Amino acid sequence: MKRNLLFVSLLGIILNTCIDPYVLNLNEYESLLVVDGLITDEPVPYTIKLSRTFQDQDSQPTMVSHAIVNVKDENGNISTFKHEGNGKYRSNPDSFIGKIGETYTLHIKTIDGLEYESEPCLMTGTPGIDSIYYAPDKEFFNNGTEEESGIRIFIDSDNETTDYKYYRWEYEEVWKFRVPYPVSYEYLGGEEVKPIFPENHTGWKYQYSSEVLIHSTELQETNQVNKQALKFIASARSDRLRQQYSILVKQYSLSETEYRYWKSLKQVSESGGDIFEKQPYFITGNIYCQNNKNEKILGFFQVSAVKQKRKYITSKELIGYDLPFYKYPCKLIIIGPIDYEDPEAPSMGPLPTFQEIYNEYTGSGYVFVFPLFEDLPPFEMERMAFTTKECSDSRVTGDPEKPDFWVDLY
Repeated sequence: MKRNLLFVSLLGIILNTCIDPYVLNLNEYESLLVVDGLITDEPVPYTIKLSRTFQDQDSQPTMVSHAIVNVKDENGNISTFKHEGNGKYRSNPDSFIGKIGETYTLHIKTIDGLEYESEPCLMTGTPGIDSIYYAPDKEFFNNGTEEESGIRIFIDSDNETTDYKYYRWEYEEVWKFRVPYPVSYEYLGGEEVKPIFPENHTGWKYQYSSEVLIHSTELQETNQVNKQALKFIASARSDRLRQQYSILVKQYSLSETEYRYWKSLKQVSESGGDIFEKQPYFITGNIYCQNNKNEKILGFFQVSAVKQKRKYITSKELIGYDLPFYKYPCKLIIIGPIDYEDPEAPSMGPLPTFQEIYNEYTGSGYVFVFPLFEDLPPFEMERMAFTTKECSDSRVTGDPEKPDFWVDLY
C-alpha cells in the first residue's frame, strides 16, 4: 500500500508541475483528489485546478468539474472561483486580489458532497530579484554519456535586510526564431514563378519551467541568495540562442511547511529511474477533507507575494564564447526535369514538366520555396527547391505574432 500511495502522490502532483512521471501499473489504486492553487498579489485571475490521480499510462486524469470553490480571508470575505471547464476554476481580479499580511483559506465542495479545506495561509512578501545573468558551462546528457556546451542562467535576490529563508522560482522562456527556408517565390504554372515577400518566416516559441526550483538559506550566514542556478541551455540542442532569447523569472517566498513539501516532491521526482529507490512515503500537503479525516489529498494551496524580472540574451553577445550552433534538421530538395535525364539509359518517354514535379512534391507534403535559374541567358528556371512545412512556415512550430512585451535588441 505504501508503494501505491507514493505512486499516486507523485503522479498527482506531476499533473500540475509538469515533471516527467514514472508511470507504473500497480495492483492497488486509490483515486485521490489533486489540488493545485496559487494566490499572489498580482492583479490577475488566480486559478485552482482540481483533478484525480490516474492509475497507469493508459489512463487519463479525471478533471473534477462542477465543484464549489472559494477562498475566504481572515475578515470573512469570500471570493468564489468560477468553473471554466476542464477542472479549472478562476477568480475575478476586479473583486479579489491577494494582499500581503492577510491570511487566506481555500474551501472546496465537490458534487458528491465531500468538503475540503486548507490550512489558513499567510501571504508573506518576497524580496526583489537583484539580477539575472549567465555564464558558459557544460552539462551531461543521455545518462552521462554526452557532454554539451551552452550557458547556465543564474539569479541573485535582493535580500540583505529581510528574514525570508525559503524560496521557489518559476520561469517562462520565449525565444525568437527564423525558419531556414521561407517561401520567397510563388509558382504560377508552366515555367512561370513570381517573387514574393516571405511571410511567416519569423516566429516565437514558448516554454514553461517544469522542474522544482527551491532554495533555503537555513545553513547560510545570511539570507542572501547568490548565483542560484535556474536553467541550462545546450546551444546545439535547440534554437533558443539562434536569434534572441528571453526568460521571465518569478520569485516566491515560502513558509517552512511549504518548503518541506516542495523539497519532498523534488526528492521523489529526482530519485532516478526507479521511484522506489527512496523510502516510499506520502507527501503531505495542507488540504484536508472535512467529512473524512482519513482521506488523503494531494497538492498544496500556495499563498505568496511574487516578484518578477525579465532577461534578454541575443546571439551576438554569445559570439565570444565560441558555442556550437543549433542546426535545423531541414532537408532541401532541389530537382528539375534535367535531373531525370540519363544519357546511358534507353528513352523512357518525355521528361516530367515543372508542373508535374510541383504537383508530385506538394502532393507529398512538401512546400515550394524558390527556383534555381540557368547561369546564362535567357536565365530560365532550371530546378525547383522544396522543403517541409516546419522548415518554411513559423506557424508550424511557433507563434508568428510578436509578443506585446518583446523588445528587439538587434
